[in-house]
Amino acid sequence: MKRLFTSIALASLAVVSFAGGLLTNTNQSASFVRNPARYASLSTDAIYFNPAGTAFFEDGWSFSANWQMIWQQRDAINLKNNQKYDGKVYVPCMPTLFAAYKTGDWTFSGFFGMPGGGGKAEFDGGLPLFDNLIGGLGAGLGAMSPVPMTITGASQFESTQYLFALQLGAAYRINDNLSAYAGVRGNYISNNYQGTIRALADISAIPGMLPGAMYGVEVMAVNLDMDQSGIAFAPIVGVDYKIGNFNFAAKYEFRAVTSIENDTKTMSVKAGEMMNNFGMGQTIEGAANAALGSYLGGFADGNTLRADAPAILTLAGSWQIIPRLQVMAGWNYYFDKDAKIESLMGGDNMKKLSRNTIEYLCGAEFKVTDKFLVSAGIQFSNFGINDQYTSDLGFINDSFMTGVGGKYSISEKVDINFGYCYANYAPDNNKLTGTRYERKTHNATIGVDFRL
Repeated sequence: MKRLFTSIALASLAVVSFAGGLLTNTNQSASFVRNPARYASLSTDAIYFNPAGTAFFEDGWSFSANWQMIWQQRDAINLKNNQKYDGKVYVPCMPTLFAAYKTGDWTFSGFFGMPGGGGKAEFDGGLPLFDNLIGGLGAGLGAMSPVPMTITGASQFESTQYLFALQLGAAYRINDNLSAYAGVRGNYISNNYQGTIRALADISAIPGMLPGAMYGVEVMAVNLDMDQSGIAFAPIVGVDYKIGNFNFAAKYEFRAVTSIENDTKTMSVKAGEMMNNFGMGQTIEGAANAALGSYLGGFADGNTLRADAPAILTLAGSWQIIPRLQVMAGWNYYFDKDAKIESLMGGDNMKKLSRNTIEYLCGAEFKVTDKFLVSAGIQFSNFGINDQYTSDLGFINDSFMTGVGGKYSISEKVDINFGYCYANYAPDNNKLTGTRYERKTHNATIGVDFRL
């Protein structure tokens, strides 16, 4: 049972991240989906990716509204018996909004989106760790029983995480080539974890006691229903330098020191009705609670934990080779090991990482006509993951993401962006858990940019 709660504790690390680092969603615009190398952007989504670049906007208002639909497959395969456990994440609507107002050398801007979490992960058929747990419990519970029984398990788990962010700041154009930005982002975190493990018994007929065999008798169930919430703030600074057909940008997001608090609705171990009829109920519950012991402390109502968002450094550049063709590249560095993520079981999970996360990005955009542009780009995310960090629920592997799409200009003031991206994650055979982890993400999007 300890492993059930350990895994739920780890689930918050990566269960519904989509693009970017271990804990960060960087897919914050339709333009990113069609070409992820956005960190030297001078379009409206620069408000998030390159906020210093907003100083080179045209005077007046700039707006952008974006919608994304995301679906993700997360599979865990028990290497002992080659059994596959399907996990699914579906986000029907992930919105992002941008707004900026430029007057003279100053640009004031704001962003609203979900740079973390954003959906529900469901493991309706359980996970290898649950089956392994039931196997371990079976012998002990069977020994307590006055009647012979064969114990199997059934489990279900779902996790929902949302991190809503509002970013406000200002950029100043120092001269015709150089600008700087300073701002702050406020994060609101809302998580929910629900899990159940049921130990089920098949009991043979016993003359004089049980006239017929019984199947699927509930021996015990472990249930958890818990919410978490918290608020944090992080400063953001950036610079942008334009020269000729080149643009260079840098941004640093400070670590958001975050504390989240438990709102625990259910945390229980209950014996099944038949076990109570056999007079075993209190014995089973007592043994289970003794096994859990101090491990339940982290799940107590009102308990607080650290769940920082790591600092991020981004460096990027773009080159307008000819009027119709632009290429761009970027490099992101996530200071994961400096962030503190406390497990519900105790300890700092980020200390288990081998190193910080590094990302490499490149892309290109080509104007087919004056109104229609096509683009494509790639992002390679290289994580410091190892067997100690990974669990059945908290797994994320090195990924290679490809985005394609386009932009259609309805008028000089209105652009429509659309795109699709696919992220394929390198499979990971974890020696500690005896499990193979596989993961794939799809993202379809549309957005509109308009200027006043």
